[in-house]
Amino acid sequence: MIKHPKFATHYYLTEIGPFRRLSELPAGSEDPVFLDLLTRHQRESGYRRRYGSNYIEVRREVEARLRELFVARGGKPPRRHPFYLVLGESPWFRDLNANQSGLKILLSELDLETTSLTYPDSFIALSRDDKPYFNHVFLLSEINELVTRFGIPENDYVVPYERYWETDFELYIEVQLWDIPPGFKA
Repeated sequence: MIKHPKFATHYYLTEIGPFRRLSELPAGSEDPVFLDLLTRHQRESGYRRRYGSNYIEVRREVEARLRELFVARGGKPPRRHPFYLVLGESPWFRDLNANQSGLKILLSELDLETTSLTYPDSFIALSRDDKPYFNHVFLLSEINELVTRFGIPENDYVVPYERYWETDFELYIEVQLWDIPPGFKA
């Protein structure tokens, strides 16, 4: 059996703070934070994250399907949109943006009914079907089986930041929290 990290990390921009979701912005939002994020890569070389012009629309579709698959597996997500973490750490994801921070949460602190996983990132996992873990949502209770069967991605920095969205993008196992994380208030 492959050992897996006993924690997940939530990466976030320090100036925005942890556990914020772009998906909760109203359609057609003129929110200055979101508008800044859409184009920040054009102004700051240390900001490598790319959002397409229809990001929110596509993200909401992926999250609706993600939630539907999680509920079908017995999950009980009280929220429509999850918070995102990676299993263990990902230097690649951490360094995707300058001024990014990370917050670790022990897996033992997460509620089994409100925590799901995808292998890899949910955007990729739910948009393709050419690998056995695509189009699947895994339960936190299945983590040992998941990493034993498929391993833990170890290719940090193999995928360059330039045009990363055109690769297989199998860099980490994504953890989705469908409720307020332990120790945080709404």
